[in-house]
Amino acid sequence: MLAVLVGCIILALLIYRPVLNGMVQYLVYPDTRKPSDFIVLLGGETDGQRTRKAVELYKEGLAPKIIVSSGARISWRTTESKEMVALLKQLHVPERDIILEQKSRSTYENALYTKKTMEGQTLRNKRLTLVTDDWHTRRSVYVFRQVFDESDIEICSVGSHSLEKVQLTNWWQDHESMQTILSEWARLIVYVIKY
Repeated sequence: MLAVLVGCIILALLIYRPVLNGMVQYLVYPDTRKPSDFIVLLGGETDGQRTRKAVELYKEGLAPKIIVSSGARISWRTTESKEMVALLKQLHVPERDIILEQKSRSTYENALYTKKTMEGQTLRNKRLTLVTDDWHTRRSVYVFRQVFDESDIEICSVGSHSLEKVQLTNWWQDHESMQTILSEWARLIVYVIKY
């Protein structure tokens, strides 16, 4: 009996790290950059890294336009999308190549209002590339595919790495990383059930 208990403890110690690290790796959708009609810059920006990643892709020629999708208020004076647009302009993205969507307050609404924003647009590649934090890519791709299901638009994704350093390995050893990752898993489960 003692040997079985010791064996179970040793087995648990051997597999818990790979299992917990695998939980995070699942949240990170593979980088699937392909020529697109739009880069969709999702809200939730905390340090400018999503915006910088969108600019990097734009300057590489991935897409000719960037849709900024966020209706979140940062304060009574400004919104997240206005801050993101200001950074885009500061990084030399012409205003004519920026499309602003300011109604969304969730990933689902990002997809819904992006789809409405795109109505009537001529699409050459029939593809969108989402830019968000790397740990948020799985859920964002999932929900955009649900919303765009009846269209022939392909959804791709490129993750950015936050300066706030959400750890993707050994995340359970850092309080902020643990909170972010467990919260993202909870949201993913709710989105799969709801949408």
